Amino acid sequence: MQQKEERTWGTLAHLGGIIGSLILPSVGNILGALIIWLVKRNEYTFVDDQGKEALNFQITVSIVSAALGIISAISMGFWSLNSIIFHRGNFDFSDITFVSGGYGLIWLLNLIFSIMGAVKANKGEAYRYPLSWRIVK
Repeated sequence: MQQKEERTWGTLAHLGGIIGSLILPSVGNILGALIIWLVKRNEYTFVDDQGKEALNFQITVSIVSAALGIISAISMGFWSLNSIIFHRGNFDFSDITFVSGGYGLIWLLNLIFSIMGAVKANKGEAYRYPLSWRIVK
């Protein structure tokens, strides 16, 4: 069983993504997990493991969000072009709602999985995020 301080830092590594995204929305989720991992990884092996896990998940969330943003921009371009070419006066907001719902789902999953990781880390148990690319080894 890990020491209380080690578990606390492991917990903060998982919560760092959520806290960081509130402070700096575009990249704060990565920076929150990254800073905690970099500061404490050499001091505690548990924090090294859980920090990498949290960081990888936050990188995954950012990549998926960026991809959704690119798809959204391309789609909006096509919708606008379609509107101009076919002289449609109305813009279909259902497509924008779909993209917004995608962002909402990504951040809801981020919140849920990060809290699950924090709870496990607080108990001294290692947590593995589902749907996460293991980029940082």
